[in-house]
Amino acid sequence: MKSISRDVVVKSIRPELNLISASGDIELFQNSVLRPILKFQNEFLLATARQYIKKYHKSFNALKKVNQESILVQASKQDPEFRSFVVWPVVGMMTTTELDFYHQHRGELNKRISTMALQRILSQMERLY
Repeated sequence: MKSISRDVVVKSIRPELNLISASGDIELFQNSVLRPILKFQNEFLLATARQYIKKYHKSFNALKKVNQESILVQASKQDPEFRSFVVWPVVGMMTTTELDFYHQHRGELNKRISTMALQRILSQMERLY
């Protein structure tokens, strides 16, 4: 029985997105790799946000929406644990070739992953309760 490589499996489970073509390497990577992975990992990201809130912000549900959003924005900027929880599930779904590109542009891509993951979470706030 022939085994299927991890890279083939990882790419096969990502959703296909019809996005406008990108102008640069990083934007192309964002559209062809990061966005599909983030879409695939959506439920996991929401579960991560729920666990973070449960652990560190027990009164989160009683707060106004603007305060809830502020907590998540601050966490994405200042809390290394929260950032790790949203960045590493994306990195873990990359192929070995994509991982090489990621390491070459790690700082910029971590910012993009964190920003896009936060946008996904904020756009689905009602699912955090």
